[in-house]
Amino acid sequence: MTDTEEIMRVMLERRAEAEAAEQPHRERAEEDLRFAIGDQWPEDERLEREGDGRPCLTINAMPQFIRQVTGQVRALNPAVRVAPADGKATKKVAEIYEGLIRHIEYCSDASSVYEGATENAAACSMGYWRILTEYCDGATFDQEIKIKRIYNPLAVLFDPFAKDPTRADARYAFVVEEMPVKVFEETYPDATRVDFTGEHRMDNAEYWSTKEGVVIAEYFWIEHDEYEIMQLPSGQIVRGPFAKELKGRKRTVQEPKVKWAKTNGAEILEGPMDFPSRYIPIVAVTGEEWHLGEETYRSSVIRWAKDPQVLFNYARSTQAEVAGGQPKAPYLVTADQISGLEDYWNNANRKNRPYLPYNPDPEAPPPQRVQPPVSSEAMMTEAQMAAEDMKRTTGIYDASLGAKSNETSGRAILARKEESQNATSVYADNMVKAVAHTGRILVDMIPRVYDTERTVRILGEDGQEKMETINRIFIAQDGVIPVNDLKVGKYDIRVQVGPSYNSKREESRDGMMEFLRVNPAAAPLISDLIAKMQDWPEADRVSERLRATLPPGIAEDDQEEMTPEKQQAMMQQMQQAQAQQQAQMAAEQIAMREAEAKAAKAEADAKKAAAEADKAELELAIQRGDISRLMDQQARVLLAGHDAVTRPLGVPPQGAM
Repeated sequence: MTDTEEIMRVMLERRAEAEAAEQPHRERAEEDLRFAIGDQWPEDERLEREGDGRPCLTINAMPQFIRQVTGQVRALNPAVRVAPADGKATKKVAEIYEGLIRHIEYCSDASSVYEGATENAAACSMGYWRILTEYCDGATFDQEIKIKRIYNPLAVLFDPFAKDPTRADARYAFVVEEMPVKVFEETYPDATRVDFTGEHRMDNAEYWSTKEGVVIAEYFWIEHDEYEIMQLPSGQIVRGPFAKELKGRKRTVQEPKVKWAKTNGAEILEGPMDFPSRYIPIVAVTGEEWHLGEETYRSSVIRWAKDPQVLFNYARSTQAEVAGGQPKAPYLVTADQISGLEDYWNNANRKNRPYLPYNPDPEAPPPQRVQPPVSSEAMMTEAQMAAEDMKRTTGIYDASLGAKSNETSGRAILARKEESQNATSVYADNMVKAVAHTGRILVDMIPRVYDTERTVRILGEDGQEKMETINRIFIAQDGVIPVNDLKVGKYDIRVQVGPSYNSKREESRDGMMEFLRVNPAAAPLISDLIAKMQDWPEADRVSERLRATLPPGIAEDDQEEMTPEKQQAMMQQMQQAQAQQQAQMAAEQIAMREAEAKAAKAEADAKKAAAEADKAELELAIQRGDISRLMDQQARVLLAGHDAVTRPLGVPPQGAM
C-alpha cells in the first residue's frame, strides 16, 4: 500500500467516525438555525392555516437573544498580548510579535470574524474560523497570514475525541466546501467527479442554493517527528544522534507537525504537504457543553426557548384570528330571506355595501348578526407567560434587552444586567479562549512564515503603524549579530479584555487634565502628551511641535521618528558600545588571569622559602648534634594532630585532665 493509499484509508475512516459522532449535534444545530431565521411552524399546520386563510404569525424573538450575546462579545475587545517566556526571548521581539498579530487581525477584519463565529455558537452551539497563508501581492514568494471566517458551521468536522472548547486537542479536522462543477473540472481536469460528503448541507438544500457543485474537503491531521535528547552532566541539553562516549539522561521527544491535503473522498486532489504550524489551524467557538460519561451535549442560547416561542406564536395567531373575526360576525338568516340574493350575502363581509337586500319571511325576524367572538383572557395570559418563559430559558431579561422593567434604581438595573451576562457568560468565555488559541497559533506560525529578512508593518495599541525589519543580520568585528530574529526564544500569549484603546485614551486625557489642575507646574513638561490625547484635527502635529520645545533630556527621539541617517548612526553607536563592552570584559578577564598567576607565583615562592628554612634548620641541628631532639619534637606534633582528628567529639586530649 502506497503512502497516498494509506492516507486515503485513514482519512475515510476518520470521516465516517466524525460524521457519526457529530450527527445528533448537527441535527439540533440545523433545527436551531432554521428556528432563528423564522421557520417556527410545523409544515403541515402552516399549510393548513394558509389554505384556510387563517393567521399564521411568526413573532420572532430569537434574534434579540442572540444579539445580546454578540453585543456582550463586542464590548470585550479581546486583545492578544505577547511576553518573553525564556532567557533567549526579548521584550523588543515580543512587541514585534504583538504588533504583527494586530496587523494580521486588522487586515483580516478579525473582530467581525470573532463576532460572527460567536453569533453562530449562540444560534446553533458551534462556530468556527481558520488561519491560513496567502502570497503577498506582486512578484514575490513572501507569504502573509490571514484569519478567515467559516460561514457555514455545518462545514467543519472535528475529531470527536477532542474535548477542549477550542478543539485545540484535535487529531484531525475537515473543512468542507462546495465548488461549481465547471470550476472543479477546470481546476482538476483528471479528477473523478464525486462528492466528499453531503453532511454540510441542510435538508432541502436546493432551497438555499440552486448551483450545481462538487463537494470537496480540506483534510488536516497531525503527525509526529521523534528524536532523542540528552542532558549532559553539565546540565546542557543536546539533540541526537549522540557520540558513544557521551553519557547522560535520555528521553524521546515527539514533535507535532500538521499535514494538509485536499480530497473529494475518492482521491487526493492536492498535497499532502506540511502546514507551517504545530496546531490544526481551525478554531472552534462552542456553546454550552455538558459531558455525560464519554458523551457530549452542546446547546445554543435559544435551544430551550423554542417551545415558549412556538406557544407565543400560536397565542398571538389565535388572538389575531379572533380580532379579525370581530367585524365579520355571520348573519342569522333563513333560506327564503336570501333566496336569489346569494351574491350579495356571500360577499357581505368582503365588500362594504351600503345595504343588503333580503326577502321578507313572515315566520322570521329580519336578518341580524350573531354575537361576534370575544377575545380570550386566557389566551392573552398564555402569550404573556410564553414571553416570560423565553426570558427564563435564556437567562436574558428586560433590563438587558433595553426595555423598561420592574427595576427602578440604577443599582438594581445593573444587578439584573449582570445576572443576564452571567447566564450567557459561557459564550463570551469560549470566544476569549478561542482568541487565545488563535494567538498561540499565530505565535507558532509567524517565525515559520516570516522566515526571511523583510520589512513588515506592525500596529501599536493606539493603531499607529510602524515599519520594522525582522530577521536582520549584522556583520560585526566579533562575528554575526542577529537583530529582531523571530526564531530565537520562546514567547507566551495572554488575552486582555476590557475597554478599547480610545476609551483608555479618554480616561488618560481626563486624568492628565485633573493632574494639571492639582499641579499646574507640570504643564510645560507634559503638554505634548496632553495634545496627543486630543481628538481634534492636527492634534499630532501640535504634539510634535510642543515636543520639539521640551528641554534636552526630557524627551528622546522615537525610533519611528528617526531619519535613516539617524538610525544608521544609532546602530553604529550601538555596535561601538558593544565592541567597547566586549573589549572591557576581555581586559578584565586578562587582568583577572594575571592576578591569579601572580597569586599562584607568590604562594609557590612562600612554599619554597618555608622549605629552605626547614632545610637550614635541619642542617644547623645536625651541626649541633641535636638531630634526635628535633625528630622527637616533630613526632609529638604528628601524634597531637592524629589524636585531634581521631578522638570523639567532647573528649579532651590525653594529659588534659
